[in-house]
Amino acid sequence: MSLSGPVHPATAGGVLTQMAMLADGRAIRYRRMGPGQGAPIVPTPIVMVHGFAGELLTWAACQVPLAARHTVLALDLPGHGGSSQDLGAGGVPGLAEALLAFLDAVGIGRAHLIGHSLGGAVVLQAALSRPGRAASLTLVAPGSLGEEADTGFVGRLLAADDPQALAAALRPLYADPGLVTPELGELVLAALSGPGVRATLRRLAGQCFAPGRQRLVLRDRLAELSMPVQLLWGTDDAILPARQARGLPPAVAVHLFPGQGHMLPIEAAAGVNRLIEAMVAAG
Repeated sequence: MSLSGPVHPATAGGVLTQMAMLADGRAIRYRRMGPGQGAPIVPTPIVMVHGFAGELLTWAACQVPLAARHTVLALDLPGHGGSSQDLGAGGVPGLAEALLAFLDAVGIGRAHLIGHSLGGAVVLQAALSRPGRAASLTLVAPGSLGEEADTGFVGRLLAADDPQALAAALRPLYADPGLVTPELGELVLAALSGPGVRATLRRLAGQCFAPGRQRLVLRDRLAELSMPVQLLWGTDDAILPARQARGLPPAVAVHLFPGQGHMLPIEAAAGVNRLIEAMVAAG
């Protein structure tokens, strides 16, 4: 890829990961950071969930600073990264069940759940299914708050088989096109080139999306939640429109990031972390 620019946060440095085995035998890759490495996980850690076709490195620019004061886990959902390709029941409900099973596997009773994009829908569904497991929710440009979505992005991404096509597919995610670096292209191409990865993601896309819309909308169920909930969204998001943040229950704290796009965990990590810190401190 011929693009130049700064090193992408998700490709900077190495990453040490662990594997957790779910009760059904599926393996989930995760990275734990923070105080007390090697000791049992402290009560109420932060758990971070990436979006469609992402992986735990999506959170690198957030996880590292937050881990200075908190135990923070970022995981690969089934069908992504180093986790099992078995989607289980699939769709948002199936991924939410896998998240809850992951919490069981690593000994977490309650957590501050953070989800980006599809991961936002997953943590929201998990909190609706098992409200006692979520100390708080931080939904970052989340899925499931409205039907509208640029589902064409999914097709363009999964069809890209060379750096130039991949760069074109990834650019709408970012406010700063300079972040679509050669390193990022190599990372995503490598991830998509694994055995069965594209087929698994196409199957998941079919479960979660129809042309131009999301299949599952949980917007009307936000009022059921009793834990603190905050919503973070870039005003220039080209994948999921920020207008879906309007008209939500008053208890949901809405934070808009002017001029930012879909990838807030990477492009606006400092602001995202500030709001997560405030939510955790309040909880």
